[in-house]
Amino acid sequence: MQPWVYIVLLGVFAIAYALKLPARSREGTAEKRSLKETEAALELYVADIERENEEMIRLVSGIKQQSLENQSALQEQLNELRAQLTEQQQKSTHIEARVAAGETGMLQLAFSHKKDNAENKHEPVNEKLPTPQSVKPEVQPEVLPEPINSIKMRYPKLFELDEQGKSIDAIAKLTGLQRGEVQLILQLAKQEEST
Repeated sequence: MQPWVYIVLLGVFAIAYALKLPARSREGTAEKRSLKETEAALELYVADIERENEEMIRLVSGIKQQSLENQSALQEQLNELRAQLTEQQQKSTHIEARVAAGETGMLQLAFSHKKDNAENKHEPVNEKLPTPQSVKPEVQPEVLPEPINSIKMRYPKLFELDEQGKSIDAIAKLTGLQRGEVQLILQLAKQEEST
């Protein structure tokens, strides 16, 4: 080959190489642009995740605060219920004491009645007060006139409502007494009628 062919080939090669260089730089800028877009997309993604994390933290702290408030409210309700339970126990103890006092009063009344009958018949009287277990109903009960201080005389409104067929709860509400007291008074009246 002749030298001019070498020169022409070398020139063609140089021109092709020169043309190829800008294409490579364009590919490099495209890669850089793609890399920058990827970085921007990642930054947006990270910003979204951070925003969602902050929202999640606010939500969890709100739930925690609400849970603490609910727990506090439940504790207050528990304390109120305990106080009511204590109050009911005290009332129950008081009612039991009143029932015991009523039984003692009835036993004393029965004893004094028995003593009066014994004195009228000139029989010896046992001075010892009977206990509730030792008092036995007589075989032939005497019909006694209703004492002036009878239970029906002390609670006329209660017995009027009972005769009207009102429930124990309704009677308690209307008379201002406790349900247990109403039941007790009605039972004592039945006992009083049976003696």
